[in-house]
Amino acid sequence: MNNEFNAKEVLTETFKIIRSKPIILLPMIILVLFSRLQDYLARSYIDIPDNIKTIEDLMPVLPSILAYFIISSILLCIIYAIIEGIYTVTIKNIFENKDVNLGTASGLASKKASLLIAAGLLIGVMISAGTLLLIIPGMYFTIWYFYTIPFIMLENRGVLDGMKASKEFTRNKKSNTIYFLTIPVLYLFLGSSIAEVVFYKVPMAYYAMTIVLDSIIFTWYSIIPVYVYLKEFGVESQLHRIGK
Repeated sequence: MNNEFNAKEVLTETFKIIRSKPIILLPMIILVLFSRLQDYLARSYIDIPDNIKTIEDLMPVLPSILAYFIISSILLCIIYAIIEGIYTVTIKNIFENKDVNLGTASGLASKKASLLIAAGLLIGVMISAGTLLLIIPGMYFTIWYFYTIPFIMLENRGVLDGMKASKEFTRNKKSNTIYFLTIPVLYLFLGSSIAEVVFYKVPMAYYAMTIVLDSIIFTWYSIIPVYVYLKEFGVESQLHRIGK
C-alpha cells in the first residue's frame, strides 16, 4: 500500500465490488433517504424568511436551524457508524468468498453498536471541531481515524484503542488516504454536475440521480478502509473474532 499504483488499484477494486454486488448499496440508500427526509421536514417546519439580506433576518429562526443541524448531524453519525460496521462484515465475507447477507452483517454490527456509535460520535465531533477552528486539524483527524471501524469490528478493540490503531495504521499511508478521500468526492461533483445539465428540466429525475450518486459514493467511502485493512493483514489473521 505504499505507491500510487496500489492506491488506484484499491479504488478500482472497491468500485468493482459495488458494481458486482449492488445489493450492498441498500444500507446507504436508506441513510441517504433518511437524510433527505430530515431536510424535507426541516424546510416544512422551520419558517425561513424568503428575503435574507443580513444575519438579523435569520435571528428569529437561528435557534431552530442550529437545533436541526445538531440533531441531524448526531443521527447521521450514529447511523453511518453502524452502516460502516455492516460493511466491514460484508467486505470480509466477500474476501472469504461467502454470500452477501446484509441481515447477518447487521446482526453482527448490532452487537458492537455501542462501540460503533461512540466511535462515530467522537470522531465526528473531533473532525467538526477541528474543521471549524482551523480546518487543518479536521483534515488530520479525518485521515488518522479513517480506518477506525475495521479495527473495532475485526480486532475486538475499544473506541480509543481502535482510533489509536487507525492512527498508527495511517502513519505510512497518509498520501494514499488523502487520495481515497479526494477521488470519490471529485467523481461525486462530476456526476452531480452532469446530472444537473442532463436533467435540468426534470427536477425529480435530477433529485433521484443525486440519491443514487450519494449512495454509491458513500458506500465506496465505507468499504475502502475495510478493503485496505484486509489487504494489509489478510482475513486469516482476524481469528474470526467478529461479534465476540
